[in-house]
This record gives sequence, structure tokens and C-alpha cells, in this order.
Amino acid sequence: MNKKDSFPSNAISQDIDLKRTERPHPKGENTYWDGDTLVYVGIKPIRMNRALSHFSPTMKESFKQNTSSFLKQGKYSLYSHIAYFERLRTQLNTYPTTTFNAKWIALALTNSSFLRVKSGILQFFLYWHERDSAAISKDALRLLDDSASTKMKRRSVLSDDPEKSWLSDEEYEHLLRATWNNYDCGACSTQVTLIRLMSMQYARRPVQIAYLKVGDVHENDDSDTQGLIGRVVNFPGVKDRTTEHDFRDSKFETHPLADHLWDLCTIQRREVKALYEHTLGLVLTDDQLKQMPLFCSKTQIKAAQQLINEHYQINLLENLDSRLFHIKRTRITRILTWSENTPNCNFIADKPLGWLRTKPPITHRTGRTMIVNATRMRHTRIRQLARQGVPKHMLSHWLGHTSERSLESYYNDPPEIARQLDDAMAPALLPLAMAFAGTLIDSEDQASRANDPNSKLEFARGSELRSVGRCGKHSFCAITSVPIPCYRCKHFEPLVDAPHQEVLEALVQRQAAEKQPLKIGGQRNLLMPIDLSADIRAVENCIARCNARKAERE
Repeated sequence: MNKKDSFPSNAISQDIDLKRTERPHPKGENTYWDGDTLVYVGIKPIRMNRALSHFSPTMKESFKQNTSSFLKQGKYSLYSHIAYFERLRTQLNTYPTTTFNAKWIALALTNSSFLRVKSGILQFFLYWHERDSAAISKDALRLLDDSASTKMKRRSVLSDDPEKSWLSDEEYEHLLRATWNNYDCGACSTQVTLIRLMSMQYARRPVQIAYLKVGDVHENDDSDTQGLIGRVVNFPGVKDRTTEHDFRDSKFETHPLADHLWDLCTIQRREVKALYEHTLGLVLTDDQLKQMPLFCSKTQIKAAQQLINEHYQINLLENLDSRLFHIKRTRITRILTWSENTPNCNFIADKPLGWLRTKPPITHRTGRTMIVNATRMRHTRIRQLARQGVPKHMLSHWLGHTSERSLESYYNDPPEIARQLDDAMAPALLPLAMAFAGTLIDSEDQASRANDPNSKLEFARGSELRSVGRCGKHSFCAITSVPIPCYRCKHFEPLVDAPHQEVLEALVQRQAAEKQPLKIGGQRNLLMPIDLSADIRAVENCIARCNARKAERE
């Protein structure tokens, strides 16, 4: 008997997944195309509807597929990738085309922004050409490769532009005081203050500050391989070519943490923990908290929670270390430029700080509001350390550089060289350079401007003002760094019997205060304290001259 095998028809629908070979859904990827919009999950979308409108369906599909696979190589960071395709979109909007040929490349290269990132765009075009030779011509690739990059502008660190070069010591001090004063009066949150101080102290890039986690601030024991014991902060490195990913995949840069920054980090840890627990609706263990960003906001937490649950569809508690919880580097940048006073860790609706607008101080070099940014902070801090005599190899390691070559400009410091020459010649020139240059008077009647009350110079002693002499010049002196700045001026006419000794004591006390350690709530100390030694010597010289005059009168 012939037996014919048979299978129930419903077995096919039950045992075979007919959708197994369906096009994968974009969820779970860090980037994906939503129509003609290139979405960078948790960062931003790039809408390219207009830019791709002249492409054929085949060309458009090829562009999208190769764009996605190009990023997955891991050769470029998400932010670099965004820069390349934003510039490409701009040029496609300006010069619509159906294909990439030499004529289109020539037009695109007239744009300086496109020219700045042309090396990255060239790499994408080469990658695309290997997989679809019809997308871009060889002549276009050759022209893009042969074209010179944008002309290198004069580096800001070498510039004498008061709005671009490194900050002077006086500007740095004013900015430091403004930062602390805003925090003390409640105009800035702990988070905003700590971000600005981290930049001023360590000169780290905004992305490094954005990627900090709570666990990066801790106390080291003697097991640390870098030999740092005590309170430290581990900054995630960037620009490491050996990394496979963009997020915290580079070598870490460990630095000691001063007491005042440790105290602020302790407050920030407490505030951000309360923010996470309130927003996520759970209680975090100490290990879980260490995985979370040191700086965050309620909005960022909610957005990350939604993407983890709905886009990636993964367990929230197992992914607390996700980059999605970290605030964007652009927010850090705006905080450092003082254009924003948020985000903060407040989650109570009636206690926002966003409406407050703080500004950096006025700079004496321009008479306008000081321009502050991460680049100026980096140049300033490196210049300060170079002037302290830190060797290039140590400063290179401190900055996370692999080469000392990039530090040459910081050691090209004519003003500092002049200062060192002055110090070397000081023993021979000190009697002349620091000598009191004014003219002694026995009474105010002998002054050049005896009838001008504005010429009187006074010294405050408690609530009493005591005259120390007269000014013999009809002008305003702007160089005022000490209580009585005139002892080195040739136009100063000191009274022989004035309380010059009290002025000296005030200067000595002020000089001693500069050497005191920085304390929160106390007098602020600069990286390089004010040097009043020249003024002290001039007052001492004046006192000696006055004593000699008194002896003559007797």
C-alpha cells in the first residue's frame, strides 16, 4: 500500500517564523534612518529631506545604507560623524545635485565649514565609492583629496587678542571670585559651580566633564598604579585612536583633588543621588550610584529612561552606566561660557534656578564682559603650569597628550622670559628698580598741588583716614594693586611724618594672606599669588629716607 506522507497545514504557521527574514527594525541601534532623517539616539536628528530630494531612489537608498555602516566602523566619534553630515547636508541644500562629481565638489569646497571637515567627508566618500562606484566619480575623489585644508589661523594661545588669548592673572582671579560669589549667594547651583571650577582647575574638555561618573571621584589607596594616594578624580580620556567606541573607552587621566573640590563633589553626589531616586522612583545602592553621571538633570534622566525602555528595550537597572544618562557636551559648553545657568539637580518645581542669569566679570583689558570658554580655560591653565616650571613631558601627561609637540606654543612665552631675565638681574638692579622715586615733603604746604584737595593720598586705619602724602600729577593712576600704590611712582610726594610703617605692615599682612591655602568660605587663593615684594621694598626705602630726613631736622 502506498503511503503518502502528509503534514497538517497549521504546523507550518506554528513552527515556521515567516517574518524571520524581515528587514530588521531600527530599534536598538545608536543611529538609524527615520524616513529621510538621520537619528543619533540621545543626541540629535539631522533632517535631510531637502538635501536628498534630488537623488534617485537607488542613490538615496545607497546613501542611507552606507551612512549607517560607515559609522559602525567605530573610526569616528558620534560628534565627529554629526559634524561631517551636517556640513554635507548644508552643501547639498545650497547646491542640489543628482550625483557627486568634480563640479559639485569644487562648489562645496568654497565653504570654509565644509573645508574644515573635508578629510572626514573624504573618508566617507572613499568608503561609499568602494561599495557603489556610481555614487561619486573618481575625479571628484581626486579633487577632494588634492584640495588644501582650510588655512590655519593664528593659534589663540599665541594671540594678543584680549578676547581670545589666555586670561591674565588678574582676569583669572576675578573669574574665580565671581564663580564662588555666585555660588555663595545662591545664584548658581552646586552642579554649575563645580563644572566651572573643574574647567578652571584641570582644563578638561567639555566632553570629558560631561562623561564623568559619580565613581570617578574617590579616595585612592596605595594600590593605585599611578602612585596617587588620597582624593582623586578620573577624567575619561578622549581623542584616543586605539579606542573601539566613543564613550569612556579611552585611557583615564587621574588627578589629585583639592579639599574644596572634594567638598563640592560630596555635596553634588548627595544632590544627584536624590535627583536619580526621585526621577526613577527607586533607591540606588552605592555601587549603582557610582555608575551614574556626576552631572545630570531631570529632563536627561527621563529621556534616557524612555530610550532604554522603548528604543533599546533592555533592563534599566542593568544599564545605569549608559551614556544616555549623561548630559550633552553642548550643555557643558554653555555653562562654561556663562550663557546658561542650568541644568541643576533641583527636582522640586518651585525651586528652579533657570531664570537666573549670571555673567562673568568685566575684564580690565577691554572694559567689557569677559569672554570665557573651555579653550581659553585650557590655554590659561596650561600657561600657568608652564610658567611654574612644569616640564613638557609632565605637562603632556597631565593633559593626556601623547606628544610634547603640541605644547611648544605654551613655552613660547616672551613676557615670562622677560620676567626671568628681570629676576636674574635683580641683585644688581634692585637698589635702583625698587627704590622710592618720589620727593619727600615736611608738610602738605610744600606739595606741588597743595591747593588741590584731590591730590591728597590717604591710608585707612580702622574707621580713620590718615594722610600719607600728595600726588604731584594731574591724572588718574589705574595700576592699583596695593592699599597705597604710589610708593614706586616718581610723582608721589610722601609726608615725612606720615604712618608709612602702618602701610608696610598692611602690605606684609596682605602678602602673607596670599600664601594661605584656599578654603571654602574664606579668602580665595590664586594659583599664582600676587607678588607684593616690589611694593614692600619701595615702602621700606621710603621709610628709610623719612628716618634720615627726621635725623637731619633734629
